[in-house]
Amino acid sequence: MENLSHKQAQVLTFLIDFNAEHGFPPTIRELCDHFGFKSLSTAHFHLRSLETKGYIQIHPGKGRGITLPEARRLPERKIPVVGRIAAGSPILAVENIEDFLGIDKDFFGTEKTFAVQVKGDSMVDAHIQDGDYVIIKMQDQAENGDIVAALIDDEVTLKYFYRLKHLIRLESANPKYPPLIFKKGDTHSFRILGVMVGLVRRK
Repeated sequence: MENLSHKQAQVLTFLIDFNAEHGFPPTIRELCDHFGFKSLSTAHFHLRSLETKGYIQIHPGKGRGITLPEARRLPERKIPVVGRIAAGSPILAVENIEDFLGIDKDFFGTEKTFAVQVKGDSMVDAHIQDGDYVIIKMQDQAENGDIVAALIDDEVTLKYFYRLKHLIRLESANPKYPPLIFKKGDTHSFRILGVMVGLVRRK
C-alpha cells in the first residue's frame, strides 16, 4: 500500500474516527465542514487519492458512499505530533497536528496517544534531548513525579508534575530552569494533556 501525504493521513483518520463513532461514513459536505474545504472538488480529490492507494472504496451516487474495507478499518494508525493548541480545541483537532510518526499507536499499549517534539534542553537530565519525540498517553490526571505534557495558555510544555497542598509545581530536568508554580485563581490557564509513556529519537 502506498504512503499517504500529511493531508491524506488526516482525511483517513477522520473517516475512520467518524465511522467508529457514528457507525456510518461522513458525507462529502461533512468532510468539507470538518476540514474547512471551500470546494467539494477538494474533498473528492483527497478521497480519490485514498481510493487509488487502496485505503477506501467510493460508491458514486450514494450520500455516504465511502467504504473502509475490513482490513483497513484498523490500519496502522500513525501517532500524531501536536504543536500549539488553540484554547478550547481538542488535542487532536486538525489544526493542532503538525506531523505523524510512522509508529502504530498500539505499540505503546493504547490508541489514545500523541507525540510532542522537544524543543530546548529543559529535560536533558531525564535523557530527553532537543529534537526528540515524546509519546504521551492522553489523560487529565497524573501522579507526583510523572513527566507530563501540560498546556499552559496555548503552548504545550513537558515537565515533571507535582501536586502539593495548594498548588501545582512543574519542574524541569535541568537546574538552570526554575519551576513553574500554579495556584488557584492564576491568570494563566493550565491543564494536563497526558503522561509520557515513550520516546522516539530520530537519527
